[in-house]
Amino acid sequence: MSSDTPVQAVDPAPDPEWAALVDAAHHNVSELEHLNHASGQRGSSWALPVAEGAYRDIPVWSGKGAWLRQVRHAVTNTDTGRAAVKKRRIGVETMVAVAAAHARFADSTTGRDVTASVAKIGRVAGVSESVVQRARRVLRDLSVGYEVVRGRQLQSREFMAAELHHGGHQRGAASVWALSSPRWVIEVTPQPVAAQRRSPARSVHRSQAHRQRRQRQQAAAAKAAASNPQLSERDTLSLGSSVLEKFSRKRELTKRATHTGEISTNTYRPLHTQRAAAQLARLAPALTPDGHIGQLVDVLVRTGIDTTRWTGRDIADALTRDTQNRGWTWPDAKSWRTGGYSVQNPVRYAHMRLSRIDFTGPSPSQQRARIDAQRRAEQAARATEAAEARSRAASAEHRAAMRANWRTLAAAASTTHHGGGHE
Repeated sequence: MSSDTPVQAVDPAPDPEWAALVDAAHHNVSELEHLNHASGQRGSSWALPVAEGAYRDIPVWSGKGAWLRQVRHAVTNTDTGRAAVKKRRIGVETMVAVAAAHARFADSTTGRDVTASVAKIGRVAGVSESVVQRARRVLRDLSVGYEVVRGRQLQSREFMAAELHHGGHQRGAASVWALSSPRWVIEVTPQPVAAQRRSPARSVHRSQAHRQRRQRQQAAAAKAAASNPQLSERDTLSLGSSVLEKFSRKRELTKRATHTGEISTNTYRPLHTQRAAAQLARLAPALTPDGHIGQLVDVLVRTGIDTTRWTGRDIADALTRDTQNRGWTWPDAKSWRTGGYSVQNPVRYAHMRLSRIDFTGPSPSQQRARIDAQRRAEQAARATEAAEARSRAASAEHRAAMRANWRTLAAAASTTHHGGGHE
């Protein structure tokens, strides 16, 4: 095409068929967004919608901690529960672990909307998928768990709604379960026994013994003063005065405790440790001390956690993984206040949990930083490679010069060929 060829102008009038397709696409997206909003989609997967009134005949649970106590009591102390676990061939502790995994994904108020897959439940509980299926049959037999919607493959419209929700391809959806506390289970489950008052600590016994010894000494001194009038007429500010005596005794005890390390004169708490403690208390309410947050800071210092590498979120993630590996359930603030768990001393509980975890390795923050650095290096390498490839590509002027050179060489070759033919 020569440069003199006129360029055809683009028709500015819109294409009716294209406009209709765009309107239809916008309408479909709006309907899919309405479907996701109406079905209450949450998390990283798309859950099957629950029909209207499906929860009408299912009682809500009594709370996470209370429901787990009810399940354990039912499978260990009732004939119906023992027969159910025996029929389904599952152990009591395994049954409780699978139940705790279900409770982890349930709505905290109602116990409903458990949309986790069997594989996910199995990974959390540390069991196989077949064991999860047998445990679900026990929940169904005891009426403490209901399958509201059976899992299945997604239809085309649901597939598009799932892609709109999380941006990935999802072929199927897991069953939707509801955890319940029926009346008969509530009636047979005893209420948690109030924590018994612990015996006095050793320091209390020492203070009582010291008080009794002081009383005996004072009684002996009073008897001696009664027999010797000179001792009873001491001056108030004399070296034998009781005021100076008490002051000297207190100062001696303080110096002795400081020397032995029982009392630390260093009250400095690093700022990064304070930040880690505050973030940990926000993410794990069960560890929040009743008093000052400095108590949790002292726990982090005593357990030897390097808070320059481990943030509060890293420590909370490590606690969650340790809880899952041990098959325990994490006591949030609501459960231990309502009687599901009894965390009488959050500071001591935090020290017990943190002292069982190894914090010497790299923290999740450090691992993420290393991965991000590797990714940035790879991106920079790809960008450099692309820039070099673009620099090696021929420009328009270079291509025009090469074509002109090729035409010159072709013309010269043609002339030489014809000249040789005439000879």
